[in-house]
Amino acid sequence: MSPERDLTRLLQAISPQLHPGVFVFCELPDHAVPKELDILLMFREDEATTVVVAQDQAGSIGLVGQFPSAWITLGATSDLEAVGFLAVLTARMAAAGISVNVVSACRHDHLFVPVAMADRAMAVLARIEEIHRGTHIGPSEETADANASVEVRPARVADAKALVALWELCGLRFDPARVKAELESCVRLHGEIVLVASVGTAVVGSLWATYDGRRGWIQRLATDPEHRGQGIARALMAEAEGRLDRLGATKVNLLIEPDNAGIAGFYEKFGYERDQLIFMERWLDPAMGV
Repeated sequence: MSPERDLTRLLQAISPQLHPGVFVFCELPDHAVPKELDILLMFREDEATTVVVAQDQAGSIGLVGQFPSAWITLGATSDLEAVGFLAVLTARMAAAGISVNVVSACRHDHLFVPVAMADRAMAVLARIEEIHRGTHIGPSEETADANASVEVRPARVADAKALVALWELCGLRFDPARVKAELESCVRLHGEIVLVASVGTAVVGSLWATYDGRRGWIQRLATDPEHRGQGIARALMAEAEGRLDRLGATKVNLLIEPDNAGIAGFYEKFGYERDQLIFMERWLDPAMGV
């Protein structure tokens, strides 16, 4: 099979395989690699050589192992230049509270997660694959119950990390390194129209509105795939428009990227109309053009 670069196809073919056994990361300060080791992974740094081996094998020759891990191989044959695939997976792992070390080989990607989190990690991966294959019929009872307590509220600076995870999962184009600073700036200017939807402490939706004193703008509308079809995006839109109206906006604008044109129908249900405009932009700092 040829290596795949398309993000959608990769997410539809995650096919995770959990290997038996426990694996550890061992440091060899003098770079001397014992011949009897059956090495799964080796990486040489200036200070030491790191090897990943089975935990029982490391113990048998007196090596001290770190990060006892479960090893998961992803069935998708990802191209080494594929963009965004691992970002989606690691963001979802982070949202689930799972630490993960990723290794990309020529054919497959491999995840090392804490042994106690192995089953949970496999469930997260299966869920992502299910959603992107379109086989996810609807929310589970647990999700449906949680949806009853969805809260739409102004965003807080402390939400920055959760927003990065959400937007990566949804495939939005943005620079993760700039999110906290941008959030601080937007909250300082008009914090009442920078919105998130949350279930408990989990951020499951976002909508950043801005107001220039004349027009309102809708940006970064996103809903966690596991919570779609439950009216969260509609609730965010309604709340944002109400708040913009109270600020004095008489019109609300939004822009849609060409590769996301399918979302236009959603906005049309709110009365938004397409207009023939020439959109122009100039980045004052070209290095930050995201």
